[in-house]
Amino acid sequence: MSTAVAIGTYVLYGKVGVCLVREQTTMSYGAGSGMYYVLCPVSDGRSSVYVPCDNAELVARMRPLLTRDEIDALLSGADTLQMEWVDDRNERASLYRTVMGSNDRRELIHLIRCLYGRKQEKLAAGKRLSAMDEAALQESVRLLEEELSLVLEIPRGEVAAYIHSRLEQ
Repeated sequence: MSTAVAIGTYVLYGKVGVCLVREQTTMSYGAGSGMYYVLCPVSDGRSSVYVPCDNAELVARMRPLLTRDEIDALLSGADTLQMEWVDDRNERASLYRTVMGSNDRRELIHLIRCLYGRKQEKLAAGKRLSAMDEAALQESVRLLEEELSLVLEIPRGEVAAYIHSRLEQ
């Protein structure tokens, strides 16, 4: 995304998820001041995220939302997406942080499918996912549903049905 971000647009910002770019404002800190984008997370309208306008790395994390066509193209290939289970808990936790922070929706779908498959295996054996894995699954689903709900203009509760219908086509 370029350094100029339009006020009033929605962006995807790391693990925060979908945010409205509410304004650009000057903020003072210590002996200086600077311009910041003020982002309002869709999932929590009471909080704000401040992104320094002159920090290219942080501004680059504000990604445009997918379009309806991009969502459909992504989902049309989703049934072939696979991710291998990582046995080491620390490596898995690192993978979760990387994928959820990357804004790569294809990788997010990989992760959701992997975790969901593992959950089904565990349930069949009368067990449950670990708390860490379950939290990663829920957070990944939240990130994907939040974006798709907004772009497709459907309630979050209907996103899973939309995904299933696209996968069956």
